[in-house]
Amino acid sequence: MQKLTANKLFWILQIIGWGSYYIIYTAIATLFKKWNMEDFLLYSFTYILGFGITSLLRFPYSFFYSRIERLLWVPLIIILGSAVATLFWSYIDMYVSHFFWENGAEIYRKRIVFKEMIKYSLLFTILLTSWSSLYFGLKYAIDWQNEKQHAREAEMMAQKAQMEMLRYQLNPHFLFNSLNSIRALVDENQNHAKEMITELSEFLRYSLLHKDAVFVTLISELEAVKHYFSIEKKRFEEKLEIEYRIAENTQNNQILSFLLHPLVENAVKYGMKTSPMPLKISISTQKTGYGLLIEVCNSGHWVERGQEGIVSGGAGIGLKNVEKRLKNAYHDDYRLEVIKSETHCCVRIEIKEAYING
Repeated sequence: MQKLTANKLFWILQIIGWGSYYIIYTAIATLFKKWNMEDFLLYSFTYILGFGITSLLRFPYSFFYSRIERLLWVPLIIILGSAVATLFWSYIDMYVSHFFWENGAEIYRKRIVFKEMIKYSLLFTILLTSWSSLYFGLKYAIDWQNEKQHAREAEMMAQKAQMEMLRYQLNPHFLFNSLNSIRALVDENQNHAKEMITELSEFLRYSLLHKDAVFVTLISELEAVKHYFSIEKKRFEEKLEIEYRIAENTQNNQILSFLLHPLVENAVKYGMKTSPMPLKISISTQKTGYGLLIEVCNSGHWVERGQEGIVSGGAGIGLKNVEKRLKNAYHDDYRLEVIKSETHCCVRIEIKEAYING
């Protein structure tokens, strides 16, 4: 529907609808009576008249539809519009029809009486009321679909803006630490320095390739995380241990781009301050009855903002950004939980099944 203009869609449905009615009614009528040329011409004229009246009826309907604020007015518009159009259709049809009858003038005089005209126009009333109801129903459905699409596009734009804000916040800090580590390794271990530059370039390549992507596959996101951990491993060496427990049936599931990065960065940054060495970080995924479960855990304890010399802009900011992005993307169809203990802490994200299959 999005690719068709409202005008083109109207004419397609108008032609198909009236064409189907003409063919079906003619086929049924043929079973019960023999058609002569006068009958065929008269019925064809009635059909063309109905097609023309409804084609014109859409203009006042469209005018009132664009100006009414409450849908309660729609039934009244349908009743009034159908009544006026029915009287117009009935009168013209009867007037033209009497030219085809032997005693047409007498029949016309009898049927022009209000009570008889109501009986004569019953079929027209049913047709026009049905057509009017269908017109408003489809118009409302199309408008609702367009609003839904516009809301989705606005949501996607908000997601991209949120993702860019998150990247601008995290990358400078990450790049600063990485470049300092490379600088230190140049004299100590040139091979490690080269490997670290390679991992950093791969991570940045992922960032650039997915700069406009709101959703990516889990396996793609994990590749970027692995590049990040490879850099951190070069920095901290034996002080850092990483474990992956990734269920195979989750690898192609769709998640928000850069969803894991702030979680693993916080795990390294604050785990190094609270955990006995080596710092142990694990990333696990699995399918649940609800959907996809992602868990990032690290040894050590949870650090609240203001503790351990952490000031505003510390641990809480990254997690708040993650929660905002989850809320924008999944509304209430996700779960975010922080598990805290003296020996470890975990962030668990569970996303409803309907959103993870692309």
